[in-house]
Amino acid sequence: MYAPDRPPYLRYGALLAILVLATVGGAVIHPVVALAPVLCLGVVWVILKVPVKYPVLVVTWLVLAVDYVPERPQSGLWPSPLHPLGELLFAQLSYITKIGALRFPLVDVLILGLMGLAMYRRVTKSTIDPVPLPMPRPLIAVVALSLVAILWMEVRGIARGGDIKNSLWQWHQAAMMPFIVAMYHYAMRGPEDWPAFAKTIILAGITKSAVSTYFAMVVVHELGVEVEYTTSHSDSMTFVFALLVASMRFIEKPKSAHMLRGLAIIAFIGIGMIFNDRRLAYVSFAGCLLAAFLINPWTPLKRFLVRTLPFFAPFVVVYIAAGWSSGSSVFAPVQTIRSLIEGQGGEGNLDYRDIENLDMIATWAQFPILGTGYGHEFLEPIPLPDIAFVFPQYRFHPHNSLLGLFAFGGMLGYTGVWLYLAVTVYLVVRSYHRATESEYRAAALIIVGLVATYINQVFGDMGIISYICTFQISLAVAMTGKLAVHTGAWPMPHSRLLGPAPAAPAPPPGAITYPNEDDAKAPAARQS
Repeated sequence: MYAPDRPPYLRYGALLAILVLATVGGAVIHPVVALAPVLCLGVVWVILKVPVKYPVLVVTWLVLAVDYVPERPQSGLWPSPLHPLGELLFAQLSYITKIGALRFPLVDVLILGLMGLAMYRRVTKSTIDPVPLPMPRPLIAVVALSLVAILWMEVRGIARGGDIKNSLWQWHQAAMMPFIVAMYHYAMRGPEDWPAFAKTIILAGITKSAVSTYFAMVVVHELGVEVEYTTSHSDSMTFVFALLVASMRFIEKPKSAHMLRGLAIIAFIGIGMIFNDRRLAYVSFAGCLLAAFLINPWTPLKRFLVRTLPFFAPFVVVYIAAGWSSGSSVFAPVQTIRSLIEGQGGEGNLDYRDIENLDMIATWAQFPILGTGYGHEFLEPIPLPDIAFVFPQYRFHPHNSLLGLFAFGGMLGYTGVWLYLAVTVYLVVRSYHRATESEYRAAALIIVGLVATYINQVFGDMGIISYICTFQISLAVAMTGKLAVHTGAWPMPHSRLLGPAPAAPAPPPGAITYPNEDDAKAPAARQS
């Protein structure tokens, strides 16, 4: 006689009771620790059932959307509802759990855990994840070289008597870049997964824009204070990414649907970017449009712009000249341009960043080839205002991280750390001109813009030690590899994706054949 299985009510009830008790117990230690039991259960479920792409999408959104606590979000005046998650992700676990040995953030655990899970599934031939498109070997080599160069700079700095405690946080996020690239590589089957990641970053940008708008229009208004920024410096890269998606999709395939969606994204993102008030965001987006214009072939839109823009040039010159010394809000873009040229100290004066840049160049001049190594402070031949009361380690972390690479790594270290950016642009531009789908061409232009934006963030706002910037440039590198192989911009490496070369059909029995001995036999593709 057949009897249906009874649902395991007792086991379910026991599991629920354990979770409730563990949550309450965790809350005694720290409010964020109360999430640990549910998170652990979720991790187990992910390991057993879910393709790695989906948890990677979730982690991407979390990193870009929650409060980025290392940069004092909302000018340190107001924690958003997402602040507890930001503290959980980016604060050292030793601070949260009170266990001194855990001197690393949860986001590192998630990166290495998801990468390790994907590699384990590949080794065990699991069918949960599809086989990803391989990456070009030169791109893999230069990404690995970046990590080797960083470790060399650390060894050199410590050998010269550097401070190892401070040195670890000079390169930590940059050293995680190869692991994040690997995580995205295994999470993405190929270019067909790009839209899912692009939408995730746009959603994160809209989230940050909403926080920025609420903070500026409600919180700041009630406090009656002036703030320098409304979310964080690194959010400029997320905002620019969303604007690039909105514009490049329309440029590559002009149609009403792309225009309407693009305008909606620009409206949602633009207001948050304006409130965040970072000059680098505008400069980066303008540079991205210029790069797209130069790379784009002579489409009807490009011809129209080339023929039309010269007529507006005199009006632009007059507008800039009239607004150069004006304080009117009508000429706000001109004031932004002027501040970029003259600095915040005004013409003839050096502001903090100018002095810091000169100090970095002086530090680099000590060891122009090898640099000082990590763990050393930059020199101050021109004294800077002392900001140690808010940032004690400020001489280990210059705002201009690009000059910091020259100072700490010299020409050798700088080249080793950043060579992957040059290879990324080379491969993605080749991919752009070989791609047949407008979605992939737009992705290539977005990636070029992301590289330019990342360089700007590193140059002006400590982008090299930002997880927000590192995640996005890592996604750009992984997508470049997929595009290059998919479009034929780089040959497909030998892999299981390649089947044997097609052979000529065998002649039927008794047939008379006349083989051509001059034809060389085509070798079959090897399978790994």
